[in-house]
Amino acid sequence: MTRSANFNETTAIDVELAGDILRVAIAGLPEIASRNATKALAELRLNHEPFRDFLNLPPNGNPRINSCLLYPPFEPSADGTLFLASRFAYAPYAGTALMAAATVLAEMRNLKRAAGQCRVKLLTAHGVMSVELNRTGNFVTQAKWFTAPPVMLIAEAELLMNAGDAIPVSLVDAGLPYLIVGADEMGLSLGDYSSLSNAAIELSAAAGKQYPLSRLGNVESYDTYLVMFFSQIADDHIKTVWVSDKGEVANSAGGTGALSVLAACENSGRVAPGQSTRVEAPGGVFECQIEGAQATVASDVRIIAEHKFRLGHPTLCQ
Repeated sequence: MTRSANFNETTAIDVELAGDILRVAIAGLPEIASRNATKALAELRLNHEPFRDFLNLPPNGNPRINSCLLYPPFEPSADGTLFLASRFAYAPYAGTALMAAATVLAEMRNLKRAAGQCRVKLLTAHGVMSVELNRTGNFVTQAKWFTAPPVMLIAEAELLMNAGDAIPVSLVDAGLPYLIVGADEMGLSLGDYSSLSNAAIELSAAAGKQYPLSRLGNVESYDTYLVMFFSQIADDHIKTVWVSDKGEVANSAGGTGALSVLAACENSGRVAPGQSTRVEAPGGVFECQIEGAQATVASDVRIIAEHKFRLGHPTLCQ
């Protein structure tokens, strides 16, 4: 692995939304040769893993931080180019990262400083994506991500576990591959993170063997299943917990995770098609909707800090 020449100082802005803190790195980014987003993502994965750790891990980061990299636009149709650089991996995008980066870009460029709406388009390795921003006074206070609905890879599957149990799951692709699992059906509490962590490790491994992503055509974004445990509270209210294939529990559902849960619940008849639904994670709530060929995820947003990170010398600017 290599490290970019401008790695010694990086400027980043932290945005809080739905329980997540998204760190949007805007200067001092890894130098990448390609201006094709898919090839650039591969380049980041191959050469710049240390930079991802530099942003997310102590002393600069903490367990609540996930980062993304905001580059200038690689093509005229976009306002910028985004790559997710989370604690877990480089990935094409995340809904939360898109909303955070759009918020930062709007503030940097002073887009429509008056109260009202504006749109920001960001290029990712999965194409151009759109975020609508709402201002209250001079500040962006809400972001809504527009995307295609998640793809149901397998609507109703059964995972055979080591103990011989058959666990009902849905396999969903929302740009990242998810297992959607009813916590109640497994006898799990959404507040018992230790049990959720252990279960997610076993579920993800079992799904990887029984339903390999390579057979389902999903090998570019992430090569193992992430797990969304959920429990339905009301017709329009779902509680959920996001857990990685390694058992890491997140504070937020993430935009792709929240949409995946909603897609699975609509498919199973738990939620009426097209209904606006609150998807609640431990840290906060997304308002999600899937209508025809369009899906949206909305959240309150606010910029909370700007940093300049140097090797061994993080600095808080505001």
